[in-house]
Amino acid sequence: MKIVHLYNPYGAAHQTPTKIVIHAMAEYVFFEDKYIHAPEFLKTQSYSVHAIAAPDGTVYRCRNDDEGAYHARGFNAGTLGIEVLLSGKHNNTSFEQHIKTPYITDAQYTATVEQCREWMHLHNITEIVRHSDLSPGRKVDPGNGFPWKQFLFDLRRHYE
Repeated sequence: MKIVHLYNPYGAAHQTPTKIVIHAMAEYVFFEDKYIHAPEFLKTQSYSVHAIAAPDGTVYRCRNDDEGAYHARGFNAGTLGIEVLLSGKHNNTSFEQHIKTPYITDAQYTATVEQCREWMHLHNITEIVRHSDLSPGRKVDPGNGFPWKQFLFDLRRHYE
């Protein structure tokens, strides 16, 4: 797994992680009449996440595990968040349509499993949830195109 450190300053100074939240967002987000790369978009909105899994399998580490991140309104405390990037440029409509069908690359899937497994091991975490589980009706990510059941199976299989 290739790791790139791309620090984002937005988030609480300290936390003890007990849960992992899986997100999805567009690799390039349409914002203010232009497309902006996801990590920069998060900063422009004063949002953050602990890690971002790119389609090529690179993991961008944006916050330290013991720091909070602004990634799941109402559920930021004690959670580690990872964004799985949907390849390409999307607005909200195209993003929501594309996450209904398989979108995660093999390299990205492997990197996401490895990052989550590392967190599970380091912090003794057993609870992994989707963003949509925390905010049903408001959030739809990571969507039906994310292989959720297989992902949980692979996490547990590799973790044991």
